[in-house]
Amino acid sequence: MNPSACLGFPQARLWWQRAEQLAGPAPERGRGWHSLRRKFASDLMDLPLKVLCELGGWQAAKTVLRCYQQPDEAQLRQAILSRRRQRG
Repeated sequence: MNPSACLGFPQARLWWQRAEQLAGPAPERGRGWHSLRRKFASDLMDLPLKVLCELGGWQAAKTVLRCYQQPDEAQLRQAILSRRRQRG
């Protein structure tokens, strides 16, 4: 295997299935490659979008925004708390 080449889907799928077997829990719908990419995109939400797209291999930023980034409750609370109150 060439470490400087991209990993192909068949090999990635094989590794993923093997990791599931070693981890123990039964395979479950919705817990797979895309859930890993969602976590990656959400955890790195603070990075510039262009950098995140490059790291994750996304060609279109709108794909990341529409399908992958999902803010959690803590991020939403922090955004509200850090908002400056306007005086009226």
